[in-house]
Amino acid sequence: MNTMESTFIWIDLSTFDVAQASDFYQNVLGWEIPQDEDTYLNCRLDGSACGGIYEMPPFFQKIRMPSFWMTYIAVTDINAIVARAKELGGKIEVEEQDGQGRVALIRDPSGAGFTCYEGSERAASRDFRKTGSWCWSELWVSDVDRIRTFYTSLFGWTIQAESEAGRYAIHTVSGKYIGAIQEASEDVKGSKEFWAVYFASEPIQGVQARIEQSGGTVEGIYPHPFGRQLLAYDSQGAAFFMLERSEETHPATATSPTSGRASSLPWRSLAGLLGIYLIVLFEQAWGWGILFLFWVLPDLKSGTTYFIEPLHRRSNPFLYWAVVLTWLGMSLYMLIDWSR
Repeated sequence: MNTMESTFIWIDLSTFDVAQASDFYQNVLGWEIPQDEDTYLNCRLDGSACGGIYEMPPFFQKIRMPSFWMTYIAVTDINAIVARAKELGGKIEVEEQDGQGRVALIRDPSGAGFTCYEGSERAASRDFRKTGSWCWSELWVSDVDRIRTFYTSLFGWTIQAESEAGRYAIHTVSGKYIGAIQEASEDVKGSKEFWAVYFASEPIQGVQARIEQSGGTVEGIYPHPFGRQLLAYDSQGAAFFMLERSEETHPATATSPTSGRASSLPWRSLAGLLGIYLIVLFEQAWGWGILFLFWVLPDLKSGTTYFIEPLHRRSNPFLYWAVVLTWLGMSLYMLIDWSR
């Protein structure tokens, strides 16, 4: 059996302005992007293949398809995969065609698209330790039960619930941990279901500045089982994630977040709980002012706050600022009242 079968093998970007996209990813990821290829740019990072960039086909431009990153899955018999995908309720967006290998673009029953690839010409390593490298893949959907049978039957994957709510690990037939499924509401992920590409990052703050300086936007910074993730859009609206490196919990060494891996102790949360106990025990109302302040500062930094559900500054600015200003107001009220 091919050891690469049913694993993620390649990514590429379909974009409107190739030159603009090239500048963006050179600045943000440090990619080496050739300028002498007319139709498809094969990009490299430190001399190794890392992905592709090409101009969006006229048909997709005509139907106003947004710029997007595509994930490729290796298969040994693309004809059989396409036939099986149809039986399972998938949609074949692009039928089998030849190029550098054979490809077919398939949408799962939820609408998330991916490309199946039969061949040996396309291969990009996933390296969590190298800044700018493609390092991880996750499917973002509203309802995992809608697509579970599709993927387990099509690729033989095992989809196993993780300890985090709404997260599911993907394992191949051989047991290799290759990706995840994140179940999320439209308020969090938007209206589309999609396969997300993740790039390895140094500390998030540095890459956030480069993204914004290069014309992109940052949706927010969120926790991730392997560290922290930053959701961003490039200068033409294509979504991607940056995944901050954590030497203790990166995918290169993890078998699965449910496999008994030790996690770091959340000292800040423990300190916050202790603070609440002391405030109540000693009846020091000013402590609530300090607590509210520490609560809201990370939300201002990340662009995401929480009140019953996540609220993002970019997609829900009114509610985001209403909640943030409420916490700030409560903090000031408590501190001013204490100082009198």
